[in-house]
Amino acid sequence: MQQKVKNISYLCKVEFGLDEEGKQLVALPQGAEVLRVNLEIAKPQAGASLDIGFKDEEDYFMNDIPGDTAGFHNSEKLYCAKVSTTINATIVGFDKDSESRAILRVHYFVPSEVVLEV
Repeated sequence: MQQKVKNISYLCKVEFGLDEEGKQLVALPQGAEVLRVNLEIAKPQAGASLDIGFKDEEDYFMNDIPGDTAGFHNSEKLYCAKVSTTINATIVGFDKDSESRAILRVHYFVPSEVVLEV
């Protein structure tokens, strides 16, 4: 039996501040298959909340994540990029002078495939 499998995966880890309304965080090539999106609030920001998604769908992966409590948040959604795109953060209640930090981790496979004999 032959089986096609994707053989190149990436973990993109981006640390960013909660100091402006919008941030482009992860570039996805056309054909990328996103399996996991994780957001860590490392240094909380009082009154802040975050959406993680795309330009046209700001909350595709995560919606209204509280930025005032340290912790981890996981998305249950998968995604296949039909065109090259970016994953963005939209931050409500941002503070330009804040030292607050968050970390976004995205695990995805690029479109390359190999054929395995099983």
